[in-house]
Amino acid sequence: MKEVVILVGMPGAGKTHYCRTVLPDHVRISQDEGPRHFKGVLGRYQRLLTEGVERIVIDRTNPMRSQRAHFTELARVHGYRVRIVHLDVPRAVCEQRILGRKDHPTLDGRRMAEAINRYQSCLEAPVAEECDELVVLGQVP
Repeated sequence: MKEVVILVGMPGAGKTHYCRTVLPDHVRISQDEGPRHFKGVLGRYQRLLTEGVERIVIDRTNPMRSQRAHFTELARVHGYRVRIVHLDVPRAVCEQRILGRKDHPTLDGRRMAEAINRYQSCLEAPVAEECDELVVLGQVP
């Protein structure tokens, strides 16, 4: 079955860890490793859908419903099932993880508060109507 997984979670929530441990058979699109902007991520995503890649995961914060809708609508046009996984992890845990990272490609401790504040200010929590399956997870290792 063709599937797209859209991850939602603040920086440090464990999205990349989740990809590597739970979804290793999915092709991962990560804003941390490029492309850096939404339009670039969307372009890469469209190419994978057109190529018929069976399993895709969008590894980015995805706080806004309107952005998630772009991914969902394209997935449905191409016959994919859509699952949203919301990693709802406390801010303090995310901050601790960010401070403990070594050589993260985009976010270090100096910009942590700004990135988390930006995420929290525009978060529209995912709802079941957005997808075929909604999974909400608490603290992820």
